[in-house]
Amino acid sequence: MEEAREAITEGKIEDFLDHLARKGRGESSLQSYRRILMGLYRYLPGDKSIGEATGPLWKRHLEEQGFSPATVNSHLSVWNSFLQYLGRRQWQMEDFNRETERIQPELSRREYLRLLAAAKQLGKEKSYLLIKTLGGAGMRIQELPQLTVEALETGVVELEYHNSRQRRMLHLPEGLRAELRDYVRREGKESGPVFATQEGEPMARTSVNYFISVVSRDARVSEEKATPRCLWKMYQETCREIRSNVAVLIEQSYQRMLEEEQLVMGWNA
Repeated sequence: MEEAREAITEGKIEDFLDHLARKGRGESSLQSYRRILMGLYRYLPGDKSIGEATGPLWKRHLEEQGFSPATVNSHLSVWNSFLQYLGRRQWQMEDFNRETERIQPELSRREYLRLLAAAKQLGKEKSYLLIKTLGGAGMRIQELPQLTVEALETGVVELEYHNSRQRRMLHLPEGLRAELRDYVRREGKESGPVFATQEGEPMARTSVNYFISVVSRDARVSEEKATPRCLWKMYQETCREIRSNVAVLIEQSYQRMLEEEQLVMGWNA
């Protein structure tokens, strides 16, 4: 028997939001619902249909993207409300994250550098390169198989995610690229994933986690922070801080320009 499916359209999403508005939902709530549901819409495969397995798969996707348990729960709550509106209550999710109050560990830039230093001191080159690729270049653990020997030649990795529906270009830092090229040359790798098993298959997530956490004690970093997820969050936070600093510099430069123009073109100049 063929699995039941329901096609999702932007029109259905807007109809649902209109339904909520008629029930008295505020504008801020409606905007939040729209943002979450459009995120779901972009996540869905080409036919934009949902089924019984969609909820668990979407939940896992959100967790892999680094969303907090509370944020994942809010997305699932919207999912359940939308399904009730569609008359598909049998697909609602009950598997909510129960540890919503747990503070997620955050890896600082200084701790990241200590992980690199410990891996280097211990002679654990693969650990060093994994930490630097995930935390320094900003690659997600699920994207590692796409980092190939061939990509090292150009220094640019075309990464596919959301089941190949979205792409992004990652430019490898030149220092890391040189280290990775030296590593694959000594390993005798001529093609395929940079981080692979002896059989040439991409490393399993458990192996990646092990190679990162194995240096945590010598780095004086909590093992719960020495994870791909924490490295990704650290990378994102570093980028946010840089963008914030750049925005401040732009604002200051603009204000100085206005002051100089005022001296020349002001009404009382």
